[in-house]
Amino acid sequence: MPKVKRKAMAKSRPPAKSKSKPRTKANPTAKAKAAADRSAESEPVFFCDPITSSEEGFLSPWWRYRFEVKGVTYKKAGQYIMAEKARAFGDKKTLQKILEAETTEDLKSLGDNINGVEQKSWRRRASRIARNANVYKFTSDDTESRDLLRRLKNLGDRELVFADPSDATLGIGFSVAEAKEVDKVQWGANVFGKSLDTVRNLVKVTGKTANATKTRKRAQAASDHRPSDTSIFDQGGRLSVNW
Repeated sequence: MPKVKRKAMAKSRPPAKSKSKPRTKANPTAKAKAAADRSAESEPVFFCDPITSSEEGFLSPWWRYRFEVKGVTYKKAGQYIMAEKARAFGDKKTLQKILEAETTEDLKSLGDNINGVEQKSWRRRASRIARNANVYKFTSDDTESRDLLRRLKNLGDRELVFADPSDATLGIGFSVAEAKEVDKVQWGANVFGKSLDTVRNLVKVTGKTANATKTRKRAQAASDHRPSDTSIFDQGGRLSVNW
C-alpha cells in the first residue's frame, strides 16, 4: 500500500513576552497621607488665646504686637478694638482705663463694661474696627509685622475662625471643641476672623506686602462702603450674610 504523507505540524511558539513594565502597586499609606493633607488644607483654622506654642496663636486679637495710631500706642489689636468701642459710645473714663490696661483679662473686662453700648450699633461698627486693627498689625513696615503677615499667608485660603465662647460678634460664641460639635449655622458673626481674611485679600490685591499706606487706603475704602442695614443680622445677633 502506498504510504500516506502526513502534513508537518507547525511547531507552537511560546507566547510573546509583554514589553510593558509591570505596574507598581499603590502605596495605601501614601494615598491616605495625601488625602489627609488635602483634608487639612480645607479645614478651618480655629484660634482664640495667643498661646505662644500654638501655631495659630498669632492670629488672636490678644497677641502682643505694639503699633501706633494717631500718636496713641496700642499693645495688641484687641486693645485697639476695645478703645475704638469706648470712643464710639463716648465712654471716656473707660477709654482711659483701656489705654492704661496691661493684661488681656483687664482689657476683656473693660470692653464688656463700656457704658452706653447699643448692640446693633456695635455690630455695624465692629467689622470696620476689627479690619483696621488687623491692617495695622499685619501691614506695618517693621520686621515683626512682616513676619506675622508671612505666617498669615502661609495658611493659604483656609477659613479663619475666632473661637471665643464669650463673644458671638467678634467671634463665633463657641470654643474650638464646641464649634466642631455644633452646626455651622449656629456660629456667631466671626467678625474678627473675617477681618483677617479681608487683610489677606487686600495684600493679594496690592501686591506689595510692605506698602502699608496703599493697603490701609483700600481697607478704609472698603469700610466706607460696608452695609449699615441692621437686617443683615438675625435675632441672635449673628450675621445672616457675608460682607
